[in-house]
This record gives sequence, C-alpha cells and structure tokens, in this order.
Amino acid sequence: MVTAACDTNKKSDETPSDENNTENEVVAEANVEGEAYLNSIDFNDSLYTANSLFYSRDVNGETEWVEVIMSLNDSNQIVKMKEQFVVAGSDAIFSNHFYFKDGQKYATKQFFIESEKDSSYFVELLSYYDENEEVLATKRRTAIYEDYLPQEQYMVTEKTPCSSDRAYDIINQKGKFETTFQGFVDMEGFKFLVVGENAKNGYSSALIVQQITPLIIELRNNESKMIGTPLTVNFQTIVDGTGSQQILLGVNKSEKSE
Repeated sequence: MVTAACDTNKKSDETPSDENNTENEVVAEANVEGEAYLNSIDFNDSLYTANSLFYSRDVNGETEWVEVIMSLNDSNQIVKMKEQFVVAGSDAIFSNHFYFKDGQKYATKQFFIESEKDSSYFVELLSYYDENEEVLATKRRTAIYEDYLPQEQYMVTEKTPCSSDRAYDIINQKGKFETTFQGFVDMEGFKFLVVGENAKNGYSSALIVQQITPLIIELRNNESKMIGTPLTVNFQTIVDGTGSQQILLGVNKSEKSE
C-alpha cells in the first residue's frame, strides 16, 4: 500500500489535480505489477552474475571506489545492474539498482544517506519508467538503519530519474573508466597489472597477472614509456572468504593504440 504525502494547507473539499491522480494510479498499478517484476529478478537464483572491474581513486587522501554487478538471463541479456560505490570521506556504501525489461530501463532504486541537523538516515527512492525511459512515478521511504528500509512504507514523492550512464561506462571501460596501462604493482607475492584513466588521480583497477605473455614482458621492459597505452583486458572476479580478486585472463593492445 502506498501512502501519499498531502499538502495540509489545502482545503478538504479541494479535488487533487489530474496529474496527481494519474501519478497515484501509476504508483498503485506499479505496486502490483512492478514490484512483482522486481522481486522476480531479485529473488531469481538462476540468473547469471557478472562483475565489472573494481575501480578506485584517491581524492584528497580519501579513497573512492565503484563497481557494477550485473544479473543476466539465459539469453545473456542484462536484467539488472547494481552500481555500488563509496564517496570520499564516507564509510557508507551507496548503490543504484537498474532493472530492465525487454531491453529497456523499467525501474530504478537509489540508496543513499541524508542528514538533518545532528542525525542521519537512509533513503530509498524507487522510480518506474515508461517506454521512452521517462520517469512515470517515484516513491520514497526512509529508516534510521538501511536494513530497516523494507519494513517502512513508501510515500509518493517528486519524479526522480536515475542515470545509468556511469554504470555503462564502467561496464564498457569508457571515459573515466578506460583501461590504459598504468604500471605494475608487486604486493603479497603477486604482480598486479594496473589499468585505468590516463590522468592524475584517475580511477584505476588492479588485476593479478598469472601468465607472463609477450605483451606483459613488453610492458614490463618499457613501463614508463608505455604508460597510457590503451589495453583490452579479459578478467575474472573470484570471491572467497577473504574478499574478491580480479584475475587477469588475457590482455591486448586495443584498436585505439594502433
């Protein structure tokens, strides 16, 4: 059930605007059809999961990081993307969830923290989209702890779109998330290939080198000279009890470097 916020300054005999009526009808329909569809994705154990590269950067001595986790169906279509990130100066993990239906953005969920005076609380925004990926309606709920959000009721709020541009850049290794050669790092007995944006304090990602290929040798022998060389990396993310590791399966110079 959706509880709509009311303007207490309105007279009781006023009728809501057509726009508000339409939005409430959209939300009511979304409660039945939309949330059922979202649940069919969130609780579907048969979906295949894939990770983007894990990117991080330093911002004034603080670390920011971001990654995208994808859920794909049997046809290898993305039905959900979860973009999770930490911003500099915060220990909280924020996230944007994108749901797709028939190849189009169907709904989004945004999770973040808001502060008021000396207190803070978690916020969830759930938005539904039309066939043109324009927001039909947005619902909002808050809780003192993130785990308590599912126990709270939604309130209809202003339409709030959530862009998937950055998530796609991360997946496709574009823009700030390009994979140019940024050097090697030796740590805990492993050699890591570092790739990322060819800019000071840009986003970068480190992958464990398992095979010493001719290109790896070339990069090692000419490390400073080859900084900024565009690369295409093939990798696998392994998650175990100690965390996650990115294993380099293959690397080539990309077409941009030709």
